[in-house]
Order: sequence, then C-alpha cells, then structure tokens
Amino acid sequence: MTRHILIVEDQVAVREVMVESIAEIPLAIEISEASSLAEARVLYHSRVWDLLLTDYNLGDGKGLDLVEEIRMDNPGLPIVLVSGFLSPTRVKRSEELGVARVIAKPFRPNELESAVKALLENTGTGVEHVERAPPAEHATPYRTDRTLLPKLFDMDRNQSLLFRIINELPRHREVANICNDALHIALDISRAGRGFVCLYDRGNRRLVMISQHSSDKAMRDIDDAPASCAVDDTPFAPLLLWGKEAVESSRTDAGMHMCWPTVHAEEFIAVPMRLQETNMGVLCLMDRHADDEISAGDRHLLGMLIRQLDTLLDNRAVHAALADSATETLIALVHTLEARDRYTKDHSERVGKLAAMLAHGMGLPDDEVAVIRMGGRLHDIGKSGIPDSVLLKPGRYSEREYAIMKAHPGIGDAILRHMDMLTMERQIVRHHHERIDGNGYPDRLKGREIPLSARIVCVADSIDAMTTHRVYRMAQQMSFCVEQLQRNSGTQFDADVVEVALKIIASGYVTTQATRDDDEHGDLPLSVAA
Repeated sequence: MTRHILIVEDQVAVREVMVESIAEIPLAIEISEASSLAEARVLYHSRVWDLLLTDYNLGDGKGLDLVEEIRMDNPGLPIVLVSGFLSPTRVKRSEELGVARVIAKPFRPNELESAVKALLENTGTGVEHVERAPPAEHATPYRTDRTLLPKLFDMDRNQSLLFRIINELPRHREVANICNDALHIALDISRAGRGFVCLYDRGNRRLVMISQHSSDKAMRDIDDAPASCAVDDTPFAPLLLWGKEAVESSRTDAGMHMCWPTVHAEEFIAVPMRLQETNMGVLCLMDRHADDEISAGDRHLLGMLIRQLDTLLDNRAVHAALADSATETLIALVHTLEARDRYTKDHSERVGKLAAMLAHGMGLPDDEVAVIRMGGRLHDIGKSGIPDSVLLKPGRYSEREYAIMKAHPGIGDAILRHMDMLTMERQIVRHHHERIDGNGYPDRLKGREIPLSARIVCVADSIDAMTTHRVYRMAQQMSFCVEQLQRNSGTQFDADVVEVALKIIASGYVTTQATRDDDEHGDLPLSVAA
C-alpha cells in the first residue's frame, strides 16, 4: 500500500532535505510538495493523505492556520509541525490542534525519518516535542551535503524573519499591535524568553509599558509589573538621555539585574526606539535560550526590526507616506547588505541608474523608467537571505553553493510578495537572471516571456558586474564588456537592449574600475556575476 505524504515548506532547499530524509523509509511512499498555504490547500483537497508535514512560517500565512482548517473535517490526519520558531504558546496550540509531532529546526534528517516512520506505522502516540539537534558526527549519509545543513536552516530562518519584519509588521495600524508584533519578532531573533516594549513620556520622565511577553510560566513577574515607572527606576537612562546605542548585561555579571520595578533577569539587552531622530522608547529582551552571545547576523536583523518599527510608528501619523517608507526600508536593507562586501558597495544604485538610462534610450515613458530604476535598486534584495559563507566566498561556488545563491531571486520575490505598490518591481527582482535562450533561473523563461523591465536590468546588472572589482576577480576592461555583450546578444541578453547599451558605452556614460595594467581573465560567468 502506498502512503501519501504532503510537505508544506516554502524553502526549496529545506524541502529537499525533508524529501530525501523521508525517502530513506523502507515503505512505499509518494510525496507531494507545496511551497505556500495556497498550494497546500489545493493539494490537500485533491486526494486522501496519510501524513502532513508543515512549517510554521510560510510566505502567505501560518502553518497552524492550515492545520486548524484541516481539523474541521479531518480530525484524525497525523500532522507534524517543523519550525525554527517554536515557543511554549505555539507548542500548546499545536497540542490543542492534535499535532502528532513538533520538530524544531535545525533537525537531524534521521530524527525526521524516525518520526515519520513511527507515524506511518501507527506507533507514535501523543504529542512529542523533538528539540533542536546538535551536530552529529555519525549519521546516515544523504544526497544533500550534510555540512551545508546549518546554512540551509539559517537561510530558512533568516528569510522567515525578514518576511515578518518587512511584510507582516506593516499590516498593523494600531501602535500597540505594531509594538506587540515587533516584540514577538525580536524574541524570535534573539531567542529570548521574555521581553517588553515601553514608550517614553519625556515631559514627565516616565516610561509606559505597552507590550510584554513571557514564554516561561515560572517567570510571569512581567505580567504583574507596574504599567509605568520613572526612567531612573530602570537601566535605560543611557539609551534615552545620553544616546547610547544599547545596554547589555550577561550571565557572567554578578546577581540578577532589574529591568523594570519587580522585573529581574539574569541577562538582558535593551535598544532604543526612535521617532524622527528622537529617542521615544525602549525594546528590552531578557533571558536568552542560548549560552553564546547574539550573533552578528541576529544583531543585524534586530537593527533592521528597530528601523522598521521606528518607521512604522512614525508613519501611523502620516498614512500617505507608508508606501514610500516601505520602499526606503527595502533600499536601506539593500545598502546594509552591500556594506557586508566592499566590492559590491553601491552596486544596486549603479544598476538602477544604468537600467534607467537603458529604459530611457529605448523610448519607454517616464513612469516605466522610474519603475525600472527602482527595480534595479532592489534587484538583489533576496541576497539578504543568503548565508555570508556563500555570499562572500572568494572564488567559484561549488554546485551546492551555486544552488543556494540561485535562490536569491525567489527570496526577493517572497519579500515583495505582499507589497501591492511594488508589483512591477517584483517582476524585475524575480526574473533578472532569466536568459533569452531559456537557460536562466528561477523559472527558465525565454524570449518575450521575460518582462522587458527584467531584460533591461539583466544587462545593466551584468555590465556593472564586469566593470567593477569583485571578491573573485578584478574589474574587466571596457573592450571585454563590449565583446561579451555582443557575443551573448540574443542568447543571454535581449538584442534590442544590447544595442542601446553599446550606444551608451560608446558615448562614455559607462566607466570601468579596471586599469590598463589589469589582465583580462577570459569569459566571465555572467549568470552568477552579480
């Protein structure tokens, strides 16, 4: 008898690990995959299933919302929740919905295999919570390179957090709801057990707590804390009065630390929130579920959350500016991303400017030129979800690393998915690595199937990649750039766009960072150059 399993996971690489793990089970199994709730709903109603595995955070909603829908007509279907954002509240809701297993990311493939096998053989009873797996030295080999599993899970986690910061947070209108959602995102970023958000009443030098959360039932002192207190009764004066960027304590410090009257913690980190360059509140996170310090990547995400939170709180008073502020937040993300690599600094700004010149040269109207310029500025936003170990690697990528890098157009598409004002820019982000001959990615579109805007940005992106220094090679001479455009016209590049590009280059509007002494290194792998 064939068992039918549905996997709902929005990260292709993680989904691949899950499929490979389950394929090791010595049973007749047919696996179907969905990358979103919408796809999952269609597939679920297409047949009878023996098992469902779902992530918690998906691009268009929450996995447990799907489980709740399924339970209305199918209370007995075995369901496994696999997530990197588990909290006691979410585990409790899983139990209430009859989820059979809750597995934390990162997981060992063998553990996922065992859990699924037990459920298919009907030997699993009750709800079991499988903790995050430490690195394993001895385990069954899988086709997926096991050394890359942590990177895949990090990429999955970062994309989920980015989605929540950029797409979910702006959906709220009330200040309290914005701060409450931001607090929960911050707790997930920092892996902290408790936290609160307070606003600063400057005239009375008092703080007002407007949102708090504790995942530990034994540490609910925060729920009974006074609603307000004097600034001097907290450790936050350096943030609000002296302009300090953060206040931190660690477990190595002696004793407990008072973060608020009646609220104490072994360790905490507090950062200021700003409104129009003025300190207006504090986000405080306490009792992290980890022994190591907050990583540089998580600090980067936390900083992005604070900037987004500040912008949204500002824009609650000026709703008409919401679209512009969301776009500026995305551009700030791109700038922060490029700052990680000195060789790609200002790359997206140059691509946006050159793409606008190409669009203007092709006679497109001003409004389309503006869209293409913005699409050029945002084209690499998906690289925010790529691990630094891959993104900043000197030299050529391995096959698996190249597969991870090729995920960035899809990640960028997911980030912009719910931003109605950026619909056309989203097409550029997703399709700027497609090729005229159909050998590009992610959708292998060809010819006129590729939006003209994406074809224009593709040429602008490649020109900038060839004429600027990169971590894996020096900039090329302009003659090399012209040769490559001519050679790949009609195969990789749109011939009409190339024609305009060559005229712009001949006019001297494009320069190269190469010097006369720089050697040309042969054909550039343009498909992965930028």
